[in-house]
Amino acid sequence: MKAIFCNNYLPGQIHFRGDVMNHFHRNGWEIVVVVPENTATEAMLSCLDQSWKRYLLKTDCNSMNPINDLRYLNELRKIYRKERPDIVFHYTIKPNIYGTIAARMAGVRNVAMVAGLGYMFDGNSMAKCLGRALYRFGLGKADRVFALNESNCKTLLEGNYVKQENLIHLKGGEGVNLSTYPFRPMHFNTTRFLMVARVLYDKGYSEYVEAARIVKQKYPEVNIELLGPLASDSPMGVPEEVVMRDHENGAISYLGETDDVQSFVLRDGVVVVVVSKYLEGLNRSLMEACAMGRPIITTTNPGCKETVDNGVNGFLVAPENARQLADAMIRFIELPAEDKIRMSEASHRKAVEIFDVKNVIRSFSEVTETLTGKTFSCGNDDAATTATTQSNSPS
Repeated sequence: MKAIFCNNYLPGQIHFRGDVMNHFHRNGWEIVVVVPENTATEAMLSCLDQSWKRYLLKTDCNSMNPINDLRYLNELRKIYRKERPDIVFHYTIKPNIYGTIAARMAGVRNVAMVAGLGYMFDGNSMAKCLGRALYRFGLGKADRVFALNESNCKTLLEGNYVKQENLIHLKGGEGVNLSTYPFRPMHFNTTRFLMVARVLYDKGYSEYVEAARIVKQKYPEVNIELLGPLASDSPMGVPEEVVMRDHENGAISYLGETDDVQSFVLRDGVVVVVVSKYLEGLNRSLMEACAMGRPIITTTNPGCKETVDNGVNGFLVAPENARQLADAMIRFIELPAEDKIRMSEASHRKAVEIFDVKNVIRSFSEVTETLTGKTFSCGNDDAATTATTQSNSPS
């Protein structure tokens, strides 16, 4: 039995989907990983089981050149015909478009995961309309499509991207390994707000800084922190000089980039804040924060709001509204310590009930058995909790 996992970004494949791949491997499946060569550093490749076959494509998945896309399609078609897998799992836009077509050409069963609608569904430029048309065609070639929130499901159905019978809503997103992200009881002798994200304007950077200034007018001693890499490669990236100016004038404390997000999240008094503006699938940083038992403040945008029961394990605010964000932060500061602890415990319960990666693995297993007729030789979902893959970079 053989499964191919095709993605356009190897770190994302390892950090977000490692538990699923490990589950297949433990149950006797041969694993093949297909990713672009330019995302496959030696450090990332060393995280893969050495028995897994890997194909490192020279095609740039970020290119908008149609010739490049056709080359990518042809590369995948050749791999699928050579490997003859029982099933292929596709992630991210280019694999979901061209990988599904290549799999259909090769006569291979395949599944696409729409982790988030992203930039292609924001606006009606000619390029985005063409991209959506290609996406509709590609997803039509998938045997099943996973989506991570109700809003995305609705868009995919209403836009005729996928048939109702082929669409599967993963209510817990891509899941969190509760052993990798352990619960730690909190103490609230202090309160610190921590935004975990790449430093992008569309991750809500400006609103976070403005809210921080408002909060500090009333509570100047409160720590309001930002953890995540600068994004100089993105047009929405916040320039380093802007971040350092806001750090030096005391609006926020910029903590830089780290390979150990957990050590920052697990400090006492931490409230995780994510205020993304764009269409996410289900925000990874927020699910991990729930697993570790941290209260959350986030927006009512799809992909974020699913992680919070308003007033129970955190607060929801309108997107792009610094005043509401500041009010929520102040409201949390002024809560009695016992209410803060209850919010912490409620976050962990939500992770156990909804975000446990074992639920995701079960969905993958069921779909695989349905499409291939092949059952897992030693289906042990509990083994998944021993995986060591970890998200070391903010969503």
